[in-house]
Amino acid sequence: MGNGVDLSRLNEAERQVLLLLAEGHTAKSVANELGSTAAAVNERLREARRKTGVGSSRELARLLKSQENRHDELGMASNPVSAPNLSGHGASTRRHQEVRFGMVGLFIIVMGASALISDVPPSAPKDIDPLIGEALPKFVDPSDLHTKVRSEKRDTEWATPLEAAIRTRVSKIPLLGTNGNELRVLCGSTLCEISGSVLAPASAAEREDQNSQFNRTIKDLQVPPLPDDLGKLGLKHESGLFTGAKGKPDRSVFLLYYSRAK
Repeated sequence: MGNGVDLSRLNEAERQVLLLLAEGHTAKSVANELGSTAAAVNERLREARRKTGVGSSRELARLLKSQENRHDELGMASNPVSAPNLSGHGASTRRHQEVRFGMVGLFIIVMGASALISDVPPSAPKDIDPLIGEALPKFVDPSDLHTKVRSEKRDTEWATPLEAAIRTRVSKIPLLGTNGNELRVLCGSTLCEISGSVLAPASAAEREDQNSQFNRTIKDLQVPPLPDDLGKLGLKHESGLFTGAKGKPDRSVFLLYYSRAK
């Protein structure tokens, strides 16, 4: 894209939060609009910044809004989409609608443009992007992993000691597994799920303060050294999800998935 930012990596929940932000909302007012928590909204924004490499949520929101406006001008507008469910469950049936055409149209335009300017011979595989020389990685849906870890046959000799080792390491992160914060570790034969909840601060200022212990804990679940330490246990990060809990607006819930290294 002209601005060098790959907005196609954003999922629909992240896009909806950013578009509300572009309209002048704050994290708190976005949470009120979506029936979620400011903590869950901030996690969506943090994940969106990580995916795109844009350091400012406001700037990322502006870029996304600009792209949406261009699509509208080209007749590529998506079907109207209601607010995504950041709380883990739909508040109404309208929240289960999905974008059907917007990203398809964007993909067609991007591929059409690359065909005009690329030096790749016509015989090159269509799934290889000429800028990186290979196919783009396919991201795993956390809901698929949630099902898989519960359905695959358990390798007890591998899973039992590993669950204990994971719990010991993750418990070193402040707030986790104490004072009403849940911590759950589940391994099957090829996959492990690390999940739990973190009570959000009562103070709105502390919830929105990126240097508060609450937000530092959420960050520590996503960035080194945790992934590196779990790598030493023979695990590879696959996917993750941060959301809210239905009926518990004061909680932020996390689910992280690590696969057994080959």
